[in-house]
Amino acid sequence: MVIVFATSNAHKVEEVNSLLDNSNVVFHTLKDINWTSEIVENGSSFHQNALIKARTLFDAGHPIVLAEDSGLRVDALNGAPGIYSARYAGEDKNASDNNALLLDNLSNETNRSASFITVICFIYKAEVHFFEGVWQGKIAEHLDGKEGFGYDPLFIPVGYDITVAALGNTTKRKVSHRAKAFLQFKAYLQSANLQ
Repeated sequence: MVIVFATSNAHKVEEVNSLLDNSNVVFHTLKDINWTSEIVENGSSFHQNALIKARTLFDAGHPIVLAEDSGLRVDALNGAPGIYSARYAGEDKNASDNNALLLDNLSNETNRSASFITVICFIYKAEVHFFEGVWQGKIAEHLDGKEGFGYDPLFIPVGYDITVAALGNTTKRKVSHRAKAFLQFKAYLQSANLQ
């Protein structure tokens, strides 16, 4: 089954492909379908933004589409950066700047608890399905580790004492928020005999 995945992020596609191993799913990214229009994510939640992305592609004539919206919620910052995680420090979506701003905003905070969230929206035969994964943890006081991307050098998951970037991609792909959501998606594909 060919699914149009509403992303141009090669990291995400690689991660998802590893989670859906042994399935008959082939993802076509926005680049693969020569999509050049901006999809305006103007929702107020991860669910709304995932739906906006999926619905935009579906309405453009792609019958099987998948979109996901992910982000970091920090308790002491009232859930920020939240849906603005990728552009927390500006529209250029620079991870280094985002991490620096997060550390700065938490410089006087003792409560560093946080969670990553992923929401998947899958549209098949005009039916909309959602899958969600949450990964609890806390924000480190300094950057650490060389693997991963985004906030991985700052996020220490519950049950670990090092950041995701120090844990490495192999562990991350088994236990992350995205892993949890996509494993639910994989189970759905299997139960619905869509593979």
